[in-house]
Order: sequence, then structure tokens, then C-alpha cells
Amino acid sequence: MGVFAAMPRYFFHLHDGVVTPDHEGTELSDAEAARARAAHEALCMASESIRQDARLILHHEVVVTDEAGLEVTRVSFGQIISVLP
Repeated sequence: MGVFAAMPRYFFHLHDGVVTPDHEGTELSDAEAARARAAHEALCMASESIRQDARLILHHEVVVTDEAGLEVTRVSFGQIISVLP
């Protein structure tokens, strides 16, 4: 019978003029997986913002913290969006 190590839990808080905290979090393998998830979440939220309001505020961001509440990474909408002429 093997021993399973618990995966760390990361929390994805939306900062868009108001902080919307993530109280549940998501178990992921490591900080790099958390960063990839944050980029995906930011892209989904940015896309929804454009769809609903036909605008995007580039400095809105997803801030990722670990179980201790320490910031792991942050991903702004501007970092994941490419604007082409």
C-alpha cells in the first residue's frame, strides 16, 4: 500500500478593481502548474469581459497564493493578450 503525498493547494484571486477571493482553491502539482492555470483563468476572464462589455482592462489580474497565503505569481490580462493591428 503506497503513501500518497497531498498536492499543494493554490488560490486564484481576481483583482479587477475589487478583490474577489478564491476560498476553495485548487490542488495542483507545483507553482508552474499554478501559473499555467492562472494564465488560463485570466484568458477566460478577459475573453468574457470583451464579450460582455466590448472592452478590456489590461491591468486586471489573477493573483495566486499558496496555502500559507503567500503570493506565488500574478498574471495580468495584459500579459496574456496580444493586440494585433
